[in-house]
Amino acid sequence: MLKKVKIQEFKDLYRKHIVKDFPKTERPNLKGFRRRILKNNEQVFIFEENEIKKGYCLASEIGEYILVTFLAVYKENRGQGIGTKILKELKEKYENKKGILLEVENPDFAENDKEKEIQLKRIKFYEKSKFEIVPNLNIKLFFVNFKIMIYQAQKQKIEKEEIIDSLYKYYQKNIGKKIFEFMQVETK
Repeated sequence: MLKKVKIQEFKDLYRKHIVKDFPKTERPNLKGFRRRILKNNEQVFIFEENEIKKGYCLASEIGEYILVTFLAVYKENRGQGIGTKILKELKEKYENKKGILLEVENPDFAENDKEKEIQLKRIKFYEKSKFEIVPNLNIKLFFVNFKIMIYQAQKQKIEKEEIIDSLYKYYQKNIGKKIFEFMQVETK
């Protein structure tokens, strides 16, 4: 079950797990996260089963969409379907939204075969949970190239411009007005 956590519990989560699960270049520092959570830009959820914490995710409402910014399963619980359960609960929680968005690293820009394999595996995992890559949408934020994936409960036309606008607003709110210097969007 997903449980929303308060800032103090998040600090423990950050120190014990987030710093191990995500490279420094892909995550804000604790102060940055704290600011985003306190401004209600980001919600933090812990996934528990039988009162045992097994994973977590962070999500933000951005207009008609939800953006899952971080999702991880604790190392000792991987391969048990926990990630799929987290996604299922997110879909149920946000069923009234147009869709749930994810950023995934673009495997076309992987530095080596091992990295590319990991990125492709991650995409396949999300595809099994009915997420699809938004066609012809690539984002480069700072030095990382992303594809955007979306889950839509009701299949409708993907409004790419609306998604781009929502992402700009999210990044601008969390990174600042200088985001336009660090973000490139390609729609080919």
